[in-house]
Amino acid sequence: MILLKRTFLLLGFIVVINNCVIGQSNNVGTWFVYFGNQKIYDKWNIQSDFQYRDYRFLGQRNQFLARAGLGYNLKPQNHNLLLGYAYIATNAYDEFDNNTSTKIEHRIYQQYLYRNKIGLNALTHRFRLEERFFPNEFGLRARYFISLQKPLGSKTIAKGNTYLSAYNELFVDLKYAKFDRNRLYAGLGIGINESIRVETGYMIQAQKNITRGQLQLILVNNLPFKKQQ
Repeated sequence: MILLKRTFLLLGFIVVINNCVIGQSNNVGTWFVYFGNQKIYDKWNIQSDFQYRDYRFLGQRNQFLARAGLGYNLKPQNHNLLLGYAYIATNAYDEFDNNTSTKIEHRIYQQYLYRNKIGLNALTHRFRLEERFFPNEFGLRARYFISLQKPLGSKTIAKGNTYLSAYNELFVDLKYAKFDRNRLYAGLGIGINESIRVETGYMIQAQKNITRGQLQLILVNNLPFKKQQ
């Protein structure tokens, strides 16, 4: 019964966001996101994410991103160092909404991830450096990400438990020493089991000349490849 109530709460939250988004569909995009973090050995893990991003609500593909990396924990389940690669395809459109080109980016990145808790609040800090390879162009960018998950009505995020989720991520263009963008997000999620959860929320992305909203639908998978002893 509790699981059913919390599922309805999440669905109600999605409906509210959906109704708000439909009213301004030309100004709000939709991101479908998968995050994976799989333990393969005692200190080693594979981290991956796949994202399909629409420029407008459920329409006009903006970007496809596939990213994966190999990480190593300096301490048990914490202080993770990771080296990864990403493939990004970004579509461009003309004034008539015709797809005029697709820009391909290959990206190598290094990151450090640290987790800590304040009471029941789980925080994650991530520092990432990206080397960005475009046709006839090279970019260098730094990112700092901080997130918070707060369980609602329970002490942990487990099966049937709902939680609040929020994050902020700042991007800095190191090649030209200038601000690139900032992403601010708030959402609501529910645990499917100890390792899998689903989440939805709203993200505001601010760049130098434009600020847009993004509805996000997220699946998080932390099932380990290596069975727990």
